[in-house]
Amino acid sequence: MIFLEFPITGPIRLPLLIMEWIYIITGFEISLIFLFRYFKQEKNFRNLQDLGYFFIFFGFSLMWFFFIIGDYYASDEIVSPFLIWNQGSGRALFLNFGYFTMMIAGFFLLLCVEKYDIFLFKRYLFTIIFSICVILFLILFLIDITMTQPVTYVFWIGFLSYFMVYLVKFIKKLKTKGLILFGGLAFMLIGFLLTTDALIEIYGLEGRMIGAILQLISVVILSYFFLNLPPFNEFDWQDKIKAIYLVDTAGICLYYKDFSEKKKLMDENLISAAIASINIMLQGLTEPGERRKEISVIKKKGENVIIYPGKIVSGVLYTSEELNFPKIVLKEFVEKFETLYRNVLTNWKGDTDIFNPTEIIANDLFSK
Repeated sequence: MIFLEFPITGPIRLPLLIMEWIYIITGFEISLIFLFRYFKQEKNFRNLQDLGYFFIFFGFSLMWFFFIIGDYYASDEIVSPFLIWNQGSGRALFLNFGYFTMMIAGFFLLLCVEKYDIFLFKRYLFTIIFSICVILFLILFLIDITMTQPVTYVFWIGFLSYFMVYLVKFIKKLKTKGLILFGGLAFMLIGFLLTTDALIEIYGLEGRMIGAILQLISVVILSYFFLNLPPFNEFDWQDKIKAIYLVDTAGICLYYKDFSEKKKLMDENLISAAIASINIMLQGLTEPGERRKEISVIKKKGENVIIYPGKIVSGVLYTSEELNFPKIVLKEFVEKFETLYRNVLTNWKGDTDIFNPTEIIANDLFSK
């Protein structure tokens, strides 16, 4: 067992401080991205889950800010009396500030997430459990700041239990992307454990350095995961896709797909009418002699048409609601199609069967 005194000193102190400040700043920046994304959405379409992830990343950064003060700048010597308590230390005070900050952040995350989903068998089950933990922690904190550690263990057990249930639902929805979330959380958990006093006494500050590196990796993985997801108010965007068309410069439909659940075969006359309407829209959005390069949206009650003119073909996406994330997917779809068929379209003779492999791309991008 390694005997360690606080505040931390020695040659490894500076590298540790730098590492921990890096993921504090990274976590803070990610929290601001979620906050800005929430307020950029129209009020009627805002989803509190974006705000919940602002709280958890901001709480993580603030928690480690207090941990740094406690571990690197505050004394661990027990003083009696200490401020309003019979006994305590500067380090214990700042560590408790960190614990409480993260518990509040976890509470708000759960409150925001459970508003839209039921985990296990009751809505707000985990929120209620966490609110009890927060109240117990606050009571014990006011009585004796050296007695709060057991409540933090209950908090982390509950938080990890919630995330396991959360993971199961996410992996089902996101398929392989859920493994990225699982990997990020695993790095976070292992890294955090290596920075606890119990494991520092076994592995020393070198173990804490490894833990800091793992948590930094975790922050990067989780930020990549969440920031590449659509905004939470558009998380079910695939359910709101009606149909997609690819039309060439002559107005000929190269590919179409109907996403309706009934999977009816569209009547050829209806397809022709739809293509004619699309061509009229494209002509109206295009200046004579040039092609528009930006995405255009035509809004209608219960129906929205998103149009992306590529270099060779135009993509037209019908949705039941006004959404932003499908615009990104439509652009990617058109670009992939043009990359695959650029040479084919140069000498195309009118056989649309040659574009049948486009179905694979469409299913990969637009289907669940």
